[in-house]
Amino acid sequence: MHSPVFASDSRTTVQNSRLSNQIDDLIEQAKKKEGVVSAPLATDAEFMRRVSLDLTGKIPPVAELRLFLTDQDPLKREKLINRLLSSPGFVVHFTNTWRDILLPEAATDLQTRGQIPEFDAWLRSQLQENVHYDELVRKIIDAPLGATTNRQVARNSQDPTPRAYYITKQLKPENLAAGTSRAFLGVRIECAQCHDHPFDDWKQHQFWQYAAFFSNIDQRQQNAVNATDVREVLGKPQIKIPDTNRLVDATFLDGAQPEWDKEQMNPRTRLSDWVTSAQNPYFAKATANRVWSLFFGRGIVDPVDDFSSTNHASHPELLELLARRFQEQHYDLKYLIREITNSQTYQLTSKQTDPSQSRVEWYGKMPTRGLTAEQIFASLVQATGFFRQTTESNALLVGAGTNTPQAEFYELFQSDSENQLDPKASILQALALMNGTFITNATSLEQSDVFTAIVDFPTLSVEKKIEAFYLTTLSRFPTEAESQRLTAYVSAGKSDADRTHAYSDLFWALLNSSEFLLNH
Repeated sequence: MHSPVFASDSRTTVQNSRLSNQIDDLIEQAKKKEGVVSAPLATDAEFMRRVSLDLTGKIPPVAELRLFLTDQDPLKREKLINRLLSSPGFVVHFTNTWRDILLPEAATDLQTRGQIPEFDAWLRSQLQENVHYDELVRKIIDAPLGATTNRQVARNSQDPTPRAYYITKQLKPENLAAGTSRAFLGVRIECAQCHDHPFDDWKQHQFWQYAAFFSNIDQRQQNAVNATDVREVLGKPQIKIPDTNRLVDATFLDGAQPEWDKEQMNPRTRLSDWVTSAQNPYFAKATANRVWSLFFGRGIVDPVDDFSSTNHASHPELLELLARRFQEQHYDLKYLIREITNSQTYQLTSKQTDPSQSRVEWYGKMPTRGLTAEQIFASLVQATGFFRQTTESNALLVGAGTNTPQAEFYELFQSDSENQLDPKASILQALALMNGTFITNATSLEQSDVFTAIVDFPTLSVEKKIEAFYLTTLSRFPTEAESQRLTAYVSAGKSDADRTHAYSDLFWALLNSSEFLLNH
């Protein structure tokens, strides 16, 4: 960490315009330099499906889609983004998103999943109140763990806290050092845990100096199930580097040490102040980079948690800009998300129209991305009307009982891959849906509200019913060729039962298509 937070000479001539326009200017400059031809803008249907999946975690309701497609307001896309950002679905989806980022252990460790409901409840409350990201991170790092010399967490408190962050990392300084540096600073200092980093500048003693901020948690209580049972001492922390006789003092990653006053402040409080400081050279950049990756499948620095001297940004000036604006807006996540999704870069079609668009890092077109387990399940429920659930139950998908449809679905589709741009795994897992009871029931006349409503509607023609199935699953109208072919297929049925079976086949095929199971 030797560079200043932001380079002063990176400001562009469009400094006073809104961030979304600045994003487009910088991306266009890079594309022109690389000889990349931009794809056209996405259609309204393609855009609404994409932004609904990205902001609320599920495809749009058909009624809202129809209204959007007929709306002639030139600002309708911007208004849609604002409406989705203010919706309960945004809170639910981004609770899932940030939980997966902050508690990656929950995907593979069954013992940690019991901590998920409280963490989700806490995180959901922060997002509902639009708590800015620096404050949210401070609350996580400085989460109440138990008795100290100057504070005592009430054991009977019902208020949710982020202490699950510590419990899932077993309260171990080395785990907490690795987790906080990756999630909040975008650096993999754990590679220096046992020896100096082989490819970067991090030294072993730097890792343990940083881990020392978490070393005042009473070691004898590290296996405690309830974090309020943990005792934490205050004052200047030290830690012994394993397999050596060397003690190191708590030191920030920039080499500075806190001044330890007589009031014996909690070391984690000092660390949280430094991590979120405007002078921290990584915090704003790492966060802006991660948010960018949520919408494009890759970071400007990629992987997003590997800021290093050997892993350069594809668009360094853009990253500087995003980080600076994010900081100027007091780390408001919604501001950053709003500007990214309002950019034409985000709103390009995913259909390749020129060979130069094949390299995703130049953003010639919108990349196709895989969906998370939560997104697929929520979209299936939206499309079929089967197993309607509240937004709260969807938010607790990971922590749900093992016999619920959500939990079974999560087990089938969970992935520890961070690469959204390689959706092969999602498609292979989706093949298991083809003969599964969920899809069978969801496409049946007896159990699917949507299927029943479309098939039994007395005044709808075959063509209009096919159109309705496309809108409810793929969020678009069928092409003329699709409509003609499927109309002939359904009309070939000799009885109502035959035609119902044909509609069921169509519904099933659309739900199992890659177009449904990918974000594009």
